[in-house]
Amino acid sequence: MKNKKILITGGLGYIGMELAKLYSGQSRICKTTVIDNKFYASRVSQLKRWGINFIQGDILDDELIKNLLEDVDIVYHLAGITDVGTTLDDVNKKRDIEIKKIGVKGTKNIIDNLSNDSKIVFPSTHVIFEGLKNKKTDIDEAFNPVPVLEYAKGKYQSEQDIINSGKNYVILRLGSVYGISGDSTRINIMPNLFSKITSEDGTLKLYAKGKQLKSLVSVKDVSRSMMFSGENENIKREIFNIVNENITVKDVAEICKKNNKKLDIVYTTDPVPNEGYSLSNKKIKSFGFKFLYNIKHSVKEFIDNLENPKIITENELLDQGRDNFIDDRGIISNFYFPDLINMIGYVESKKHSIRGNHYHPVQTQKCLLIKGKYISVTKDLLSENSVVETRLISEGELSTIPPNVAHTMVFLEDSIFLNLVNGEREHKNYGMTHTKKYDLVNENFGHSLIENYKTECRVCGGGLNHYLSLGLSPLANNLNSKKDTKSELYPLDLNFCKKCSNSQLSIVVPPEKMFSNYFYLSSTSNLFRNHFAQIAKELKADLKLSDKTLVIDIGSNDGIFIEPLKKLGIKAVGVEPAKNVAKIANSNGFETLSEYFDNKTVEKIYKKYGKATVITAFNVFAHNDDLKGILKNVEKLLNKDGEFIFEIQYMLKTIKDLTFDNIYHEHVNYWCLLSILRFFEDSLLKVYKVQEVDTHGGSLRIYTSKNKNKKVDKSVGEYVEYEKKNKLDKIETYYKFAKKVEKVKSLSLIKIKELVKDGKTIIGYGAPAKATTLLNYFGIDEQYIKYVIDDSEIKHNKYIPGVNLKILNSNNKIIDNVDYVIVLAWNFFDEIVEKNKEQFPKSKFIKIK
Repeated sequence: MKNKKILITGGLGYIGMELAKLYSGQSRICKTTVIDNKFYASRVSQLKRWGINFIQGDILDDELIKNLLEDVDIVYHLAGITDVGTTLDDVNKKRDIEIKKIGVKGTKNIIDNLSNDSKIVFPSTHVIFEGLKNKKTDIDEAFNPVPVLEYAKGKYQSEQDIINSGKNYVILRLGSVYGISGDSTRINIMPNLFSKITSEDGTLKLYAKGKQLKSLVSVKDVSRSMMFSGENENIKREIFNIVNENITVKDVAEICKKNNKKLDIVYTTDPVPNEGYSLSNKKIKSFGFKFLYNIKHSVKEFIDNLENPKIITENELLDQGRDNFIDDRGIISNFYFPDLINMIGYVESKKHSIRGNHYHPVQTQKCLLIKGKYISVTKDLLSENSVVETRLISEGELSTIPPNVAHTMVFLEDSIFLNLVNGEREHKNYGMTHTKKYDLVNENFGHSLIENYKTECRVCGGGLNHYLSLGLSPLANNLNSKKDTKSELYPLDLNFCKKCSNSQLSIVVPPEKMFSNYFYLSSTSNLFRNHFAQIAKELKADLKLSDKTLVIDIGSNDGIFIEPLKKLGIKAVGVEPAKNVAKIANSNGFETLSEYFDNKTVEKIYKKYGKATVITAFNVFAHNDDLKGILKNVEKLLNKDGEFIFEIQYMLKTIKDLTFDNIYHEHVNYWCLLSILRFFEDSLLKVYKVQEVDTHGGSLRIYTSKNKNKKVDKSVGEYVEYEKKNKLDKIETYYKFAKKVEKVKSLSLIKIKELVKDGKTIIGYGAPAKATTLLNYFGIDEQYIKYVIDDSEIKHNKYIPGVNLKILNSNNKIIDNVDYVIVLAWNFFDEIVEKNKEQFPKSKFIKIK
């Protein structure tokens, strides 16, 4: 049996490419040829990929048409001129002669050369009824046409010629054809024009208030109806109306408006040629044809395709499959993106291997991870002050990295991914066009990521969603003794857990690197001393504390809380892992164990002192990676009605006040009450009270008790409601926060650079941990700030890590004429200004934020 032979004239056009797409599925059994007098390289290439032959030629070429129609089974005769007059006033004799010549004479040439065994499918038009004086609805195929303009006259003449030829035919009277069909899409059709204007936030002007009735049909349904009628052997010598919807111009405009509220619709009383008419589609339906597309779907699709694609401003976008179909066999998940793909690379990577360390000057890279897990490391090479970002990529995620972003993949498991490519991929081009080398991750950095990267939530074991990168940052409190000391850098990236609403760092630095020699002393601040003195008084009164009870303070620093407890006659012991700080506390008579709060320490405390009445942890509950271990030790050490009271930096305040510089490696977790409640769900302790305090830019004090019968204060419910109102349980909130942080950085750098350019002298005041985060994230070093002043003696003549800014005593100024003092310890802004206004009488004190 010979392959079926199909010819499509005018096949590079609007309808022709859709019809060719349908026949692409039958290339193995059909020999399909497209002829067109035009040539569009992209469309011809697409036909070739579909296995369809293309010939550039004219349907008036008698010899060519005769050869092409030899043994043809079906000819879809679409060739014709579509740029035609639409009103009686639109007269162009040369154009109208060409319309008639191509339309009528070209069709006659097809008919004359077509064998009696062949079938012709001819698309006519609904405008053959344009001469109707009054509105007419449900016009069927038997109704007499009333053509007026040359285009309609030519179509109707060709109808008659085909019918009178005695050949096997199907005539399709098409409504206004709409919809997307690649780059062949016609814009001069009303629904498509309206969709285009809608995508541009434009204005639709409706004559006669849009009352004109229109018969519409999707280009996809048109091509389907052509193939349906052409392939159906039972359909012979028939005429069909091909319309799906009969609606007014106003109806189409209102559908557009629903897709874009910015669209303006203007109604005018300007006249229209007629009120319109509608065609009936009952006949084609009676043969079993079903229309699948409607104007609502098409308008949305059209607008989506014409909208400006989002420019990727991030280093990397992660997408998960959508429109999932799940049954007992498994899952089908779909990824959508507009990019063309000419190659898919299948890549296997072994555990702990590294790929990348390059960037693409032009290409956008897309990687779909099929199996395994890897850390993606990126850096924007187009931004002068960009930082290195890291994020975890898990199975089923599609990573999109724009051009000029350096990227490296560090594999935590044996992995497989698909590299979706539009462009060249030959490795001989490495370093020239396709890919350029960029050393982003060396062996030491890669090893550090493999050893320390967290892949699941510490609180609940859920997945982590990256939202903010503050770059590679040194350990915030590890000040350097020498200026040229090269500090160890670790990623400072925040992730959100959708399951429990906890924010947390992805990297856990070994604690011995942070706390063996610590430079933060709480007691240097009067505000902190007063804060802890007040807590001690409250706890003594509320919990009846005395020398018969025991308070254990975790992370007790230099004894700032042990001191007021001791003055009130309360037995108290501190636990402080920083040996130098614990030594200071003990030398001042505040009993302090220089240890971590682990099993060994708990056993030691219990043997020496017995059970504790109260355990406290002020702004250190965020520090530990082993949260569950801490909680178990607290439960073990507390007596039966004991209380665990702790303060945490409040994530809501961090978001609202943009106190992002409170993020550093010591603080592994960033809490809200929602995540605290989730953490304590299965514990022996019950959260019964919440109180907001003003330390560290805004903190929550959480009261928990082993007494499960303890009444829950109304504050718990109020804060839960407050957090949900502020959407702390939604990832979108954190994405917005990250954008604001990036904006603060951008605007601050512009301002600081302008001041330096104008010759202004700038210094910093305060060298807390937050200063390390901010200065390194911004990239502010000696070229912007000359030095930093701090009140803590142990910090003097040290250097802030990373940026290597020297820390001085306020009495040891090396520059007298200071124009601006940036208060880096902004939580003590008023105190610092009041204390130093005489020292810097001509200086302006400012904050960043």
